[in-house]
Amino acid sequence: MPGRNGDAVLWTKTTACHSFFAIRSASHSDRKARRLSGIVGIYHRNGAPLEQALLQSLVDFLSYRGPDSRECWTDGSIGLGHAMLRTTHESLGERQPASLDGRFWIAADARLDGRAEFIAELQRSGRAVRPKAPDSELILEAYATWGTPCVERLRGDFSFAIWDARNKQLFCARDHFGIKPFYYVEREDLFLFSNTLNCVRMHPQVSDELNEAAIGDFLLFGLNYDNATTSFRDIQRLPPAHSLSISSE
Repeated sequence: MPGRNGDAVLWTKTTACHSFFAIRSASHSDRKARRLSGIVGIYHRNGAPLEQALLQSLVDFLSYRGPDSRECWTDGSIGLGHAMLRTTHESLGERQPASLDGRFWIAADARLDGRAEFIAELQRSGRAVRPKAPDSELILEAYATWGTPCVERLRGDFSFAIWDARNKQLFCARDHFGIKPFYYVEREDLFLFSNTLNCVRMHPQVSDELNEAAIGDFLLFGLNYDNATTSFRDIQRLPPAHSLSISSE
């Protein structure tokens, strides 16, 4: 459920969160957390054209995350990049950033659970979904069907951004327990995101200035109590079970 532009919004319910946790073990989540494809995106909210070479350099940095393929997509002031690590049968032929009908574009690091049930739900809603469709395609189909509330129907580990070319809006989301990371910078007319902290730090407009409150928490308590921040002043973290909508308005 979207809030004001740029505000992270909690989208899950406690009861759903508890029932979801009951079918997953911590060790299973830890193993999956180590298997990450790389995602990155840049959006100039003032409409300024994107420097494709800069986006490509960020994707190239993510090659250690995804050695199987590296691709970029740009359209004026928006650009998405992906470094693929193929971990499922459905991902063997997958390419990202991926599109649905030329309107929606996605960069995702996702592994969905309950695929058969989810595909059946999409088909009952009138979507012609392939049984072997990759998880990124299923998320796109869900977004096209239900809009931003689609995240309430997703089960699994995911971190993604979807660009709606018609409405000029970027929608970002992170899974229930934050297994997949999502970092972002919102600075003046720049919105930058990745699932890798050091990738975000490579952008020339991102400062290396430290977040003194976060550093203080870490030194005193061994962790940062504010899960929406990082050790760097400019870089925020999307908390687990939160979404974020960004537009030019």
